[in-house]
Amino acid sequence: QKLPAAYSVDKAGKPLLSWRVAILPYVEEQALYDQFKKDEPWDSPHNLKLAARMPNVYRSPNSKAEANKTTYL
Repeated sequence: QKLPAAYSVDKAGKPLLSWRVAILPYVEEQALYDQFKKDEPWDSPHNLKLAARMPNVYRSPNSKAEANKTTYL
């Protein structure tokens, strides 16, 4: 019934994962979502490895960005 927050935070308020991770189950990427450690930041050693598996739905057809980057903000 609503869009997710821009990012999740830990108990101290430090940013963890963005909305792009939060909506993975809704773009048919539940398996990828399940692999993220939700209590770690996006750039933790574990979570950063998953960036290479960015779904194609996050890529603009006209984008010239690297394979694991998105222009959708």
